Amino acid sequence: MPRSILEPEERRNHRPRNTYQLRIRTAADVEKARALNLPMFALTDSMITMLGYPMRFPPLILAPRTLRDALITEMPVIEFTKEDAVLNPRAEDLVVAMLRFDPLASRAIAERSWDLLDPQYLMKRIIQEDLEEEATRVRFQDLLPSLPTNGKPMPEWSLRRVLRKNRPHGLIP
Repeated sequence: MPRSILEPEERRNHRPRNTYQLRIRTAADVEKARALNLPMFALTDSMITMLGYPMRFPPLILAPRTLRDALITEMPVIEFTKEDAVLNPRAEDLVVAMLRFDPLASRAIAERSWDLLDPQYLMKRIIQEDLEEEATRVRFQDLLPSLPTNGKPMPEWSLRRVLRKNRPHGLIP
C-alpha cells in the first residue's frame, strides 16, 4: 500500500486499527489510487478541450459518494452515485460531471460531441444524478426532448450567444 496516498486514521477506542483515509494532492495521486482499484478519476481540462470546449481549470476528482468520507483533498470533488461511472467513465459521464461543475460547458460539450454520445445513456445518467434542474437551465431538452423538465430554462438567444463566444480555435490536442 502506498503510504503517499493512504494515511492511517486515528484509532478510536474499541475500533480496528486498519482504517485508512485517502489523501489526494495531485492528479498523479488519483492514478495511484486507480492502480489500487479504488473508484476515482481525474478529469482534466485537456479532456474537455478534446470534447470541443476549450477551457482551463484545475483537475477535478470524480469519486462515488461512498468514498467521500474517506477522501482528504484540497482539489474539487464531483460526487457520483454510480461507482461504475467513476471506474470507467464514458463521454456521457464527463458531460454529467461538467453539468455539476459548469453547466454551460456541459451543454456545449454535448452539442459539439453529439456523434460520440449515446442519448439514452446520457439521459439516464442525468436522471440518476438528479441533475434535471441544471440540465433544464441550459436547455438540454433541446437535445434530449424526453428529458423531464425541472425549473426554468435560460433564454435560447442567451445560450446561443454564450456558445458562439467559446468556439475551439486551431488544433485540438
